[in-house]
Amino acid sequence: MDLLWLVLGLAVALVIALTTLVFLPFYRRLGFKHATDSLAEAREILAKIDGSTRPHLSSRKYVPERIARPLRSEINTLVERTLPSVEANVRRTHDATLRKEFDFISLAANQLRQSFASQNHQYTRRAIAEHSKLLVDELNLDSAQQEATVRDDERNLVVAAAGSGKTRTLIARVRYLLERQVSPGQILAITFTTKAAEEMEDRLKQMAVPVAFREIDGVTVSTLHALGKRIVQADMAGPISVANDNWTESLVAAALRDAREARDQQLTSLYLNAILNFHRKEDETAPPLGTDLNYRTLQGEHVRSIGERIIADFLLTHHVPYQYEAKASWANVGVDRNAYNPDFTLPAIDASIEYWGINRAGNVPQGWRTTSEQYNQGMRWKREEFRRAGKKLIEIYDYERVEGTLEIALEARLVAAGAALRPMSHSELEQVVKNFKYIGNTIEHQLVDFISNARSLRLAPGDILKRLNSTTPRVYHFGVLAVAILTIYDRELTSQGRIDFSDMLHRAADIMEKGPNPLAKFNHVLVDEFQDTSSSMARLVNTLVKANNAHLFAVGDDWQAIYGFAGGDVDHVVNFETHFGPATLTMLNTNYRSPAIIVEAGAALIAHNPSQIPKQVAVSNRGGGEAYIHEVPDNDMALIDKAIGLIQEERKRTSADDILVLSRTNHLLNEIRKNFVPNMIPLADPDRNITGVRVMSAHKAKGLEADVIVVVNASDDLLGFPSKIENPDVLEPVRMHPGNDRAEERRLFYVAVTRAKERLHLIVRQGLPSPYIAEIEGTTPHLQKLNQHMLRPGIRFNDTFRVEQVYPLTESQTRARIRECGLLTTNMGEFWFTSWMPYHLEQGGTYQITGVFLESPYQNRQRVKLDRDTWVQQRIRPQPTARANSTRQLLPRPPPLFQPLKAREDQ
Repeated sequence: MDLLWLVLGLAVALVIALTTLVFLPFYRRLGFKHATDSLAEAREILAKIDGSTRPHLSSRKYVPERIARPLRSEINTLVERTLPSVEANVRRTHDATLRKEFDFISLAANQLRQSFASQNHQYTRRAIAEHSKLLVDELNLDSAQQEATVRDDERNLVVAAAGSGKTRTLIARVRYLLERQVSPGQILAITFTTKAAEEMEDRLKQMAVPVAFREIDGVTVSTLHALGKRIVQADMAGPISVANDNWTESLVAAALRDAREARDQQLTSLYLNAILNFHRKEDETAPPLGTDLNYRTLQGEHVRSIGERIIADFLLTHHVPYQYEAKASWANVGVDRNAYNPDFTLPAIDASIEYWGINRAGNVPQGWRTTSEQYNQGMRWKREEFRRAGKKLIEIYDYERVEGTLEIALEARLVAAGAALRPMSHSELEQVVKNFKYIGNTIEHQLVDFISNARSLRLAPGDILKRLNSTTPRVYHFGVLAVAILTIYDRELTSQGRIDFSDMLHRAADIMEKGPNPLAKFNHVLVDEFQDTSSSMARLVNTLVKANNAHLFAVGDDWQAIYGFAGGDVDHVVNFETHFGPATLTMLNTNYRSPAIIVEAGAALIAHNPSQIPKQVAVSNRGGGEAYIHEVPDNDMALIDKAIGLIQEERKRTSADDILVLSRTNHLLNEIRKNFVPNMIPLADPDRNITGVRVMSAHKAKGLEADVIVVVNASDDLLGFPSKIENPDVLEPVRMHPGNDRAEERRLFYVAVTRAKERLHLIVRQGLPSPYIAEIEGTTPHLQKLNQHMLRPGIRFNDTFRVEQVYPLTESQTRARIRECGLLTTNMGEFWFTSWMPYHLEQGGTYQITGVFLESPYQNRQRVKLDRDTWVQQRIRPQPTARANSTRQLLPRPPPLFQPLKAREDQ
């Protein structure tokens, strides 16, 4: 048996040996061929890439990103994917010759990769060295400014932080191009305002740079509007008549005057509706959820639902006297019931209104403590009481609110019950509605902005009306009024033969696209304040650049984009390449204006904006700097008195023209100016060349700076930061990218804060600091990984929450054993909370809360529940409520990614 196994083993070994001898050479030849073929393919790819890159490398010129990116991608694919696979094939052959050839290809590919990657860097270094006398000795640019100046891509985006010298860099670019022998007539510098254009012209002239004027050749400095007018005028036989901002403002004012004086009944109705609905910011057709919420009516009452607020406001504005939740003494409640209080009692017609919180199926909203059966049983009892007592009951249903028919149904049922409805006149509403005049003025200003935005996007009235679907009553009624005014505007433009600025820019772009180009050929287009460009502006810039095959040099800062109300869209900077193509990005991140505490405050604040270009700002100012919060009693006079007092104190330390007073709106500024005279404070008047303390809104402070900044009403107030009246949500239907309002309000406060060169004073109403102060001081959460789109009702989630408000409990909430309710905020947004456990959350405190239960949205509000499965840990204690007329230091706490750096000593 052993002999048999031995023979079988030898036979198998012989077969294996014979197989190896026969097939091994075959497999070796196959592997060798595969390695040879892959080497040949790699060699071919390398030769192709080398052929594409060699002209650029030999020219030593700057390689545009449009060309460089696909070539870099090809080189990286060769080095990182193709060559490792080839190397594996070669290694298996154990052939020294193939290995040597592979090493040669690999070395050549890596050298090509390195040379191409460093091409633009080497170009930049050479250019800086060749022009160092201009860039370093004369203009004293820092390293980032030097690089921005000489980089020569087809599209150059320079993102310049506050105080980083963006205008200096733009001027340096002009000087650099001239030193490179670019003809002055081939350079176009575009500014945002006429004033900025004049200032740039003056600076260039001071440097002996020729500036174009009439027939004199030189660098063209112009606003886009002036340039657009030149293009359109060149295409027309006769002179053009431009409808400027003053014309538009006058037209809107005249139309609203007709509305106020009832000369146009339809317009009057639309205008009054816009004012009456200005406080209705919620989505009133959203599915209902909870109970025990509070909504303020025009009369100042607090009612329990949006539906009840709609009813209360309708009754008030139609002269129907009512009592809210008055006791029905005639009802037979019995010993086991509390007193019965109908929702609305109407004494004039001896009737009552009940607002039933059910859908068409008779069910109450999900999440109510009362079941549908219990609620319907209560409805039957109430109806029976009315029948028994012979009283009139007007019944309104929540599903009518959801379907958008509540007011129509209410009007019909009131008339049927004998109510005499008479809508309030303009003068009557003025007596009833708080801030009526200010709301009217705000609507007037926002109508002008609405028209500008609509024209910039070339939206017809019909297109806008479609966009008003599913908006809040505030946005809807303002939008309907705005469309009516826009129709009048379009009609007047046509009848007077005028064109407006937006249409002029679009027509100019149309002319440039069709050709021929009516302007001189510009090889270099430089644009300042790029973050504020509107859709029509961006289109003309793009057309100018393409028509001239020119280089675009755009300077801006997404952190300072504050002109969304005028059509500006920060997306033109944040997503620059989407609009203008591949570009080189240079960051100017050294702040030469402000001390560390101001830079830290700005960085901590802006960290809360979701869509931005993150940057760590370096601080050059070695001064200590000071920043204070002054809390005063909650009235306008206290704010004004404090501002005057601070100005008087600061004048002992600095000159009047180094003090700048800012506010969110003009509401307080005139009163502050009036108080200058009795207090012998000089008031600046730039138009008359008079120096003194400057007083203006935060929007007008863009680009300015001062040793001392005083921000008046930095409060969580109707007219504070953020503004609750001038909030541009009504402009959403005519915006390119809606949903940017909160971020823009935050950027506006950033602009106000970062004007300070030495000291910052924030004056706030007692107990009502702006939420932006909490963001600066780190008492609200910073960037989180979650966002509301990731959350679905019914789940539990964890986050850091700030308690913005704790509301007093109603009797029904107390009976339901609710322990606390109020408003929480996170980086995701706002959440109205109900706590069923004694967690004792403190207003102003910040907590890490786990197991937060997300309920379904109610009336466009996100609602959460804290229960026995929730765990609360306090993170930051609320600061003690400051006493009136108290002062404390501002304590910025920027997150790590936004923590300012120290500027290099050699800058």
